[in-house]
Amino acid sequence: MAKPKGNIVNDLELELKHKCGVRQLCKWRSEWGLAKFRLYISKHQLPEALLKDFKTQYELGNKGDYKCWKKPLLQQRGLDI
Repeated sequence: MAKPKGNIVNDLELELKHKCGVRQLCKWRSEWGLAKFRLYISKHQLPEALLKDFKTQYELGNKGDYKCWKKPLLQQRGLDI
């Protein structure tokens, strides 16, 4: 039996919430510094995907600015590998 397609609105909402969470982590890491941020992370259980995207975004220079989402260099060049 074929898997039903997801609700586009629901999928978009989940993606937006995820990106918002990643940006918030980037903002806190930038504002609080490493020690306080690590203490926060150690006290909360966060989804692996959120932490993975946070690491990628922060390394790309995302500091949590409104609607900021950095693309890896290969995607920027259209290679999308």
